[in-house]
Amino acid sequence: MAETLLFNALRAATDEEMARDETVLVIGEDVGHYGGSYKVTKDL
Repeated sequence: MAETLLFNALRAATDEEMARDETVLVIGEDVGHYGGSYKVTKDL
């Protein structure tokens, strides 16, 4: 199994679920134009 950083794993899982289920959304502070502090939500 390949190693990955936590923020990359979070981004991949969020992206996968959003693609699979159109009712999934992300709500919270730092979610927006710049993709959050660690860019987890960038380009989603």
